[in-house]
Amino acid sequence: MSKSFWQDQLQIHEKLCFLAPMDGYGDSAYRQSMKRVAPHVYCISEFYSADGLIHSKFLADSVLPHQTIEDPLIIQIFGKDPEVFAKAAKIISDPKYNIAGIDVNMGCPAKKVVRSGHGSSLLINEQTAFDIVKALDEATHLPISVKTRLSFDGNQDLIAFAQGLQKSGAKLVTIHGRTAKQAYTGNADFTNIYELQKHVDIPVIGNGDVENYDDGMKKAQNLNGFMIGRRSFGNPWAFLGKKHFETDTWKDHVNGFKDGIYYPTLGEMLEAMDFHADKLVATKGEKKGSLEIRKHLVQYIKSFPGVKEYRKRLVTTESYSQTQETILELRQKFSADLLKRPGLGEIE
Repeated sequence: MSKSFWQDQLQIHEKLCFLAPMDGYGDSAYRQSMKRVAPHVYCISEFYSADGLIHSKFLADSVLPHQTIEDPLIIQIFGKDPEVFAKAAKIISDPKYNIAGIDVNMGCPAKKVVRSGHGSSLLINEQTAFDIVKALDEATHLPISVKTRLSFDGNQDLIAFAQGLQKSGAKLVTIHGRTAKQAYTGNADFTNIYELQKHVDIPVIGNGDVENYDDGMKKAQNLNGFMIGRRSFGNPWAFLGKKHFETDTWKDHVNGFKDGIYYPTLGEMLEAMDFHADKLVATKGEKKGSLEIRKHLVQYIKSFPGVKEYRKRLVTTESYSQTQETILELRQKFSADLLKRPGLGEIE
């Protein structure tokens, strides 16, 4: 990928739509599950330690390889030492991994992360933030982006910070519409993000409380795109908007699209569950994959009434075969309802 990658993408798409990086969720199986439904989405990985990548070949070979369906994949890293970032960039840039870009986490509000001088603490340590981006930009041919917040505690200048990132080599910046001190409380506010777009020459992406694709397009206004995070839990259809249901791929499903939200059929929900479980076991192994899939499975069927006993089984599944067995039983028990949409109350 070239340094102009994001500008090139904006020649193709009116707005860029991203899967937000989410620790504990955004692994390969999750990304594949989102892009199976919405191939137009740009995926950013979970965040990985820059220091960890340079000291653990096992980590690099575990998290950087991915499936073609995930492309173009952006890897997010965190840390505080520019030299370490530069070394990590050289590993990520290895052609065998086929990574499209590197994103720097400068927004995580977790106290442990902040105390270590990582994440949102870089909003205060501005020169270190700029040095990190400069070191990365000089170390790799990949485009560097940054995900950060409005400020740390309301006392920092977002425009000056973003301009410094741009001058240091950042090719795109994503702003979460809360301060680090707010963490995830209150409502995301895009007002200062809209103003920022007027003062930088690189794409600006808005993040925070985006419900779905059409909501993102509405909230983006003058921005170059948006990210969807938590609303994608068990809901890859969150990345579909009105325009997608005008295409040959989705036009036959338009009856399930109401007020910006797509309500999948029970059959689609079960297919998505099986796909996600299969990919998670394939990438992480039977034991770990089966434990991790539990939290995802219940998210897929949260709008489905009358399946209390199955929820209990899904959150205690210990193997892919057990997961498949439960999904098969659901298919058989509700065979007459597979084309109905639980979210629209079509199944009692």
